[in-house]
Amino acid sequence: MALGSMRSFMKELAHEIAAFRLASMLQDLRYSIRHLGKSPGFFVTIVLTLALGISASSAVFTVAYGVLIDPFPYKDVHTLATPKLCFPDRAECGWRAYTPQQFNEIATKTNIFNGVTASTVGMVEITGKFEPERVRGNYITPNTFDVLGVKPILGRATMEDDVRPGHGEVALLSYRYWQAHYGGSNSVIGQVLQVDHHARTVIGVMPPRFLWRGADVYLPILMTNEQAVEGQRHFALVGRLKPGVTDAQAAAELTPIFQEFAQTEPFIFPKDLRFGILPFNEMFKSGLASVLYLLLGSVFVLLFISCVNVSSLLLAKAVTREHEYVVRASIGASRLRLVRHALTESVLLALFAFPIALGCAYLGLQAILRIVPTDTIPDEALITMNVPVLLGSLAIALGTVLIFGTFPAWHSARPRLASVLNSFRSSDSRTQRRILSGFVVTEISLSLVLLMLAGLMVRSLMAVENVPVPFTPDRTLMLEIPLADVRYPTAESRTLFFRQLLDRAQAMPGVSAATVDAAFPFMDIYADRVQIGGEPTDKRVVAIHLTDPTFLEMARMKVLQGHFIDAREVSAAAHEAVITQNFAQRYFAGENALGRTIHLPEFKPDGKTKLESDAFTVVGVVSDLPFFVGFRENFPHVFLPYTAAPAATNSLIVSTSLPADVLVNPMRQTVHAIDKDQPISEIMTLQQMLDRYGYAGPRFSLALFGTFAAAALLLSLVGIYGVLSFVTSERTHEIGIRMALGANRSQVMWMVLRQAFLLGLLGVGIGLPLAFLAGRLAKEQLVQTSQFDPVTLIAAACILPMLAVAGTCIPARRAAAINPVSALRNE
Repeated sequence: MALGSMRSFMKELAHEIAAFRLASMLQDLRYSIRHLGKSPGFFVTIVLTLALGISASSAVFTVAYGVLIDPFPYKDVHTLATPKLCFPDRAECGWRAYTPQQFNEIATKTNIFNGVTASTVGMVEITGKFEPERVRGNYITPNTFDVLGVKPILGRATMEDDVRPGHGEVALLSYRYWQAHYGGSNSVIGQVLQVDHHARTVIGVMPPRFLWRGADVYLPILMTNEQAVEGQRHFALVGRLKPGVTDAQAAAELTPIFQEFAQTEPFIFPKDLRFGILPFNEMFKSGLASVLYLLLGSVFVLLFISCVNVSSLLLAKAVTREHEYVVRASIGASRLRLVRHALTESVLLALFAFPIALGCAYLGLQAILRIVPTDTIPDEALITMNVPVLLGSLAIALGTVLIFGTFPAWHSARPRLASVLNSFRSSDSRTQRRILSGFVVTEISLSLVLLMLAGLMVRSLMAVENVPVPFTPDRTLMLEIPLADVRYPTAESRTLFFRQLLDRAQAMPGVSAATVDAAFPFMDIYADRVQIGGEPTDKRVVAIHLTDPTFLEMARMKVLQGHFIDAREVSAAAHEAVITQNFAQRYFAGENALGRTIHLPEFKPDGKTKLESDAFTVVGVVSDLPFFVGFRENFPHVFLPYTAAPAATNSLIVSTSLPADVLVNPMRQTVHAIDKDQPISEIMTLQQMLDRYGYAGPRFSLALFGTFAAAALLLSLVGIYGVLSFVTSERTHEIGIRMALGANRSQVMWMVLRQAFLLGLLGVGIGLPLAFLAGRLAKEQLVQTSQFDPVTLIAAACILPMLAVAGTCIPARRAAAINPVSALRNE
């Protein structure tokens, strides 16, 4: 705009503000409602388009707010932190758990915290009043609730006296455990729980959102300098930072302390370790954080597509109303008044769309929460459409007004240009067509980004689900049965339990085979480091299995050399091992592995004590287990007789000829027949486990990105149809002349379709760099799939031009049906 024109406009603006009256605003409002009512199809299309963009944005923003912005109910979360450890061989800094003595050293020798608390989580056994069960327990220092700034809703918090020698042991319950087991009764205070066969008196119940580290019960302990406290050897440290503490100050105080740690544990604390402060939010970051950031970007791309779509439709509508604006300008309407009227219509459209968008956002939120992968968000996170979310949604709705309403409104305020349309229609129409074509290209390029992401997620899900599973998923039942040290203190007692369990399980009707292991095979691993010969201990880990001869047949593996674990080795608790082919290739490349010795120098079956002898002789080599892509690494495997280290054995795998879930209750009864107080931590079919932990993440990403891509394609189709219908109608005179000069209907259709196809190609060309950038940002979410995947690229590049052509079919047929005589007469 020229400087003189800008000054003139500012004068009009000042005059309009001075003359502003509520009556004129209401007049604009009534007129806008009346005008929108005359075009119900146009009105409904724009409202639904806006509602789609706003609802998707609001639903994802609700999840992001609960998971990323406000996931923890603790006081001043930004001042909670832990020492940050930056290892030289790792890309990212992190944190670690400390021994009781190390925790006390940090707590007493640093001056960066106002208070320091320790905690460690683990499964504890609760027996007595209810059926025996394993629940998540959190061993904490008594100052934990003060440091976190949270008070119980019932009873009291812990005090230092609660952990002094001679004082009875106490416990606090989580809100969910209190509701599930005591029905919310206040009489729970003072009751006694048997926790790992220790009597603990309940003194309090925590608030609903307090699920510190996902625990059901909170068990105060006294942090001594012993190697283990209450059987726990490692604790997380969280402190309340003093005001003004910096990374440099923390590093200066932590360095000498960790140098002392390095003298006794150089492998864990290397000399070139760097230090700082790791905020609490980073310490317990959601497993959905990276995908949520990507989803936020994607959903705002979808919102922008909605805005572009609506803006193009409003601009096309504004062009058809130019005569009206000329008349209004000629009788004294200022440019600001015309802009205000146009923006009033935009605000009305947004306000009509907002309640629909909120309803759709609520439904979309429920759908998202149903497919969120297990254990990927903080336990304390509250995901609901609260006041901040509603205000954010309203801001999104009003923000769209500025995006989609400004350009059409400015066009409406230029009556002088409109007044000369009759003389210079062709030139100005070309400008309008170029602007509208630019909107189409923008929609297609942005749609390509979402379509590319959805395609990459499809490829990732296919990669995950196509991995061969060594067991039959719906015919395999898995049970986790951890034996407590209190009741099974010796290797003999543990071996006897599992031998009885295997015998009874194999005798059950419908059971074809049963075996044991140190973890759920294929879905989990018991990992440790190995040492070969005189070489240093390898920093990489291998998967260790503690099992019996039945495992070979159940896992459908083949013996390549020697033999698999046999009954003699199990009976003798022999220190003999079977390795997989990839283990042999990693450590014995080109050599015969049979008879070689492998050492497990860090192997502690019970988590506390090393084996008397960590040497195992290789007696067999078997085919590799299929690589579950969720691990992102193909681990070598070692198979040992479970009797050689029964303290690490805790899983039962049952193969059945029946649907595996039929045996859930019979297997429970079998376990309790051996030991009525033995809890089962987890029992489910392999298929359920795959669905919950294996496929859930890729399915979640595909569901959301696929939905956004489908919505973007739908919006693009509507936009292309609306814009090109208008552009075609504007070319009625041109088409009439062409047909009068001899052009036939197929040539006219091809002219219109070719224009759409070229716009589609241009949109793809502009969108490809954006799509590659989005693929790079989504790299962490991709499984065995490249961001430059050619199949996805070709499919996306072909779909969008074809979509542009499909969206133009009706306008093209309408153009081909034009009567040239009528078209010329109307002009």
